[in-house]
Amino acid sequence: MTQAHDDRRLMAILFTDISGYTSLTERDEATAIRVRERHRTLVRALASQFEGEVVDATGDESLSIFPSALLAVDCALALQAALRDDRDLAIRVGIHLGDVTRRGAEVIGEGVNVAARIRPLAEPGGIAISESVYQAVRTRPHIRATSLGAQALKNVTTPVNVFTLSSESESPKRSKSRRRRMTLLVGAAFALVATGWVVWSQYRVPILASFFLAAPRYFRSPVEQNVGFATTSDGVRIAYATTGSGPPVIFVLGWGTHLEQGIFSTLYDPVGWIAHVSEQHVLVRFDGRGFGLSERQVSDFSLDARVRDLEAVADSLRFERFALYAISAGGPAAITYAARHPERVSRLVLVESSAGPASLARPPAVAEELDGIVRLMRTSWDSVAVRDMWISYLNPQTSEVFRRVQSELFRVAGDGAAMSGFFTAWFSEDVSAQAATLRLPTLVIHGDQDAPVPLEYGLKLAALIPGSRLEILKGANHSTTVFDPRTVELVTAFLSQPD
Repeated sequence: MTQAHDDRRLMAILFTDISGYTSLTERDEATAIRVRERHRTLVRALASQFEGEVVDATGDESLSIFPSALLAVDCALALQAALRDDRDLAIRVGIHLGDVTRRGAEVIGEGVNVAARIRPLAEPGGIAISESVYQAVRTRPHIRATSLGAQALKNVTTPVNVFTLSSESESPKRSKSRRRRMTLLVGAAFALVATGWVVWSQYRVPILASFFLAAPRYFRSPVEQNVGFATTSDGVRIAYATTGSGPPVIFVLGWGTHLEQGIFSTLYDPVGWIAHVSEQHVLVRFDGRGFGLSERQVSDFSLDARVRDLEAVADSLRFERFALYAISAGGPAAITYAARHPERVSRLVLVESSAGPASLARPPAVAEELDGIVRLMRTSWDSVAVRDMWISYLNPQTSEVFRRVQSELFRVAGDGAAMSGFFTAWFSEDVSAQAATLRLPTLVIHGDQDAPVPLEYGLKLAALIPGSRLEILKGANHSTTVFDPRTVELVTAFLSQPD
């Protein structure tokens, strides 16, 4: 007979274990203990973020329960993202949605058994889910599933349809991905030898762009980053990544980024600015709402919404006081946050930024051109021509090859609705009043050849903020100023000064 205090309900059950843990224990017990503790800490932290509860964590395994299949899946994807570059810790995850009975600290039922039996079907670092979970999450745009068919599970009477799961942002299996990229590079080399200069002239742009997109995965050792998630006051999930150690610095842009595969990721860092800043600081980067690993299905890109993104990240990391490093369109959000929370912001860096596009009047012809591009973003962002048009506006001095590279990075970062929504909101912003209230060390850096955010915006911004320091870089346009080694040196030196 079921006891009165038993609680029976439909729940999502998530099982994890550490792949190869037994052999690791035999080989290196100290590392095994460290890996086990990191596994437990990470599972507990992420389960809590996604409204779950860790019921059991013994040895190299864990059992967690969640109120919905989607929350369990999102937690598993967050685990997968956080451990993608960890060579020692590869976990397998199994998820099932079924009836379970909660008896004190214990969870029992066939649903628990099914989740436990599904887990070994996942590859190291992978996720396996049952049919019931798949049906609950299959329409979500950020989720990708592959069927393994019906599987006979031990002590389960009926075969269960099982799927392997990954996020839209996750790369395919590494071995397969590497083979594909190597095939592309070998094919490109063969084309050069076989068809000669004529074919090279015709196809050099896509060939070189493919090379520059693929090469960092082979020839560069990205800085190790830890990915986490914060939830804003309006319920939007924001992905952030931390690198380094020392006083904290939060990097603010808010659009067009992807922490793992895009611009300002550790993978595509042409001058090593992430590593440079991370030598002396905890550097925090985040994907703004609608972009990268953050929640995509949003419509509010207002200034207040983007400040909420920043607030959520800072609060999630429990920083009491930190510096803000904002570039371009991230400036207004950083300025507004600093004005609202002066006690928390120690220093402010503003690179190629402004008090908002509306802080100075744009010529009607320029405003009309921008409105036209934003309309095309909304309807035709999948078109290479539309992305090229936008990149040419942002970076008029960019070569054709790197315009193609940036086009692909922007495509990965977000869709046309997010791009157009962000810039429609940003074009109307003017935070001049907030800037004038700031009383903190501020560094303003601007290039004298910036086309989308002309130098006059930087001059006005420096004049608005009392006591700010202005550095004008000769011969630098919008994108090159951000990655210019001169900028990196100025910023790191400024951030390292005592308060």
